[in-house]
Amino acid sequence: MKVAHLTSITEIKEQKRIKRIDQLLSPLQWQDRSLPTNGDPDYSFWLERKGVENRVKNYELWVNDHQSVIIDHVTVKYAYIKGDSLRELVHLLK
Repeated sequence: MKVAHLTSITEIKEQKRIKRIDQLLSPLQWQDRSLPTNGDPDYSFWLERKGVENRVKNYELWVNDHQSVIIDHVTVKYAYIKGDSLRELVHLLK
């Protein structure tokens, strides 16, 4: 999994960490449409496989004090994330 935060890109190779990120995103209430956002996302992260052109997963996250927004560009859906789930996700992406 690769993570872009502002101007840097980091690669996450630990399967346990990638699995936990997926577990945090699975229970979110995904909406079947895209959501307009302002500015660049705080985090972009994606999963890609060698030899495959399209990304398997492709997310952007806008962190907000009240309610953060995450967009899934593969399924063209969005969800809100907050509280402990948000804090853990941001920690895992750093």
